[in-house]
Amino acid sequence: MKNRHVYIMILAAMVLLASCNLYRKYQSDATVRNDVMGDVVNPQDTVSMGDMDWRSVFTDPQLQRLIETALANNTDLRSAQLSIEQAQNSVKSAKWGYAPMLSFTPNATYAYQGGSSFSAQIPLSASWQIGIFGQTTTGVRKAKAQAAYAEDYKQAVQVSLAANVANLYYTLVMLDRELEIEEQTEQLWEESLESARALFDAGIYESPAVYQMEASVSSVKTEIIDLRNTILTTEATPCNLLAEPPHHIERASFGAFQMPEQLHLGLPVRLLDARPDVRMAERNMELAYYSTQQARQSFYPTLTIEGLFGAAFSPAQMIGQAVASLTQPILEAGKLSAQLKNAKLDQEKARLEFEQALLDAGKEVYTYLHNCQTAGQKAVLIENRVNSLQQAYDATSALMQHGSTTYLEVLTAQESLLSAQLLQVQNQYEGIQALINLYSALGGFGTHETK
Repeated sequence: MKNRHVYIMILAAMVLLASCNLYRKYQSDATVRNDVMGDVVNPQDTVSMGDMDWRSVFTDPQLQRLIETALANNTDLRSAQLSIEQAQNSVKSAKWGYAPMLSFTPNATYAYQGGSSFSAQIPLSASWQIGIFGQTTTGVRKAKAQAAYAEDYKQAVQVSLAANVANLYYTLVMLDRELEIEEQTEQLWEESLESARALFDAGIYESPAVYQMEASVSSVKTEIIDLRNTILTTEATPCNLLAEPPHHIERASFGAFQMPEQLHLGLPVRLLDARPDVRMAERNMELAYYSTQQARQSFYPTLTIEGLFGAAFSPAQMIGQAVASLTQPILEAGKLSAQLKNAKLDQEKARLEFEQALLDAGKEVYTYLHNCQTAGQKAVLIENRVNSLQQAYDATSALMQHGSTTYLEVLTAQESLLSAQLLQVQNQYEGIQALINLYSALGGFGTHETK
């Protein structure tokens, strides 16, 4: 008898030791490699550009109004807010697991068999399932983690939305500038065509020169029509993000944007707090941890207490009952073991996805920073090219007025200048786009709520 008590105590101790992990709260061990952003990290950049309010980075008031409207009206963002509210309700629901379930089930019976009889009961029943091995607590913690995930998801939608609005805004600004260049080119080429016709009438030029000039002018006119259509269709996209029907988007001129003189990246560890997608990946590790806890807890018994209290009439009496039961799964051990193994595998998958999210974040910062720097380096060279080709075109046009050069040289000078001017606009746009994407990659647009 004494030995049996010892065995029971040893078994109880083993159960308690095995269940220590069942009550443990998730502790993050997420770390960031110092070289996750490649070789672009400056240890002096303790403050990241992503910490700056987006209004101080993108100062165009028209763009600011568009972003604020999108953040207020966008349907995807509003849907994300509803998901947060649902997750918060799930937390409240999980907390009710600590409380007993009460039910009121009155009943009455009337019978007539040669004589009438009537009986009635007014009972109040209660059922309380106690997760003595942390089942309820784990459910609450998991629900809280899911609510936090919903918050991170909303911020990820906000970052993507604001960046898309900014990119589309400057796409329109770029298209406006290209249209302006094409219209200026049309005017210049019309003048060249008139000169070619005059030289043809004077017997200096032959008819092929005039036809070639006319073809070039028609080509420019066609490109202008295409650009105007592209602008109209492009305007419809930001309108959609604003949850508005297609309309004209007010915007500044192309040269109004100023690139920051210095780009501060901050330290790599900043990505953990700033990037909502990285936080979501870490939150998935937390959810997988609690899923594994729940799989472990399924091996352990649950305690259920049930009670009944009330009154009965005919005959009049008080009724009361209390029952406690302990439910321990026995024949499902194989199924539960498989579920636990899968939960552990899900934990490992979540860890790998987190590592990949960090690598992706570092790659984005590295790429967009170099794109910004490359656009800046090319800008000076392209500007010199445009200036040189402008001088070449002016000189060639002057020579044509005196019949000292062929129409082919004039056409070549015109087309080379137009190509260089459009390349200059495209390079400036790529620099702006890279800055917008870099700001987002550093966690900007999502760290400061709209006022």
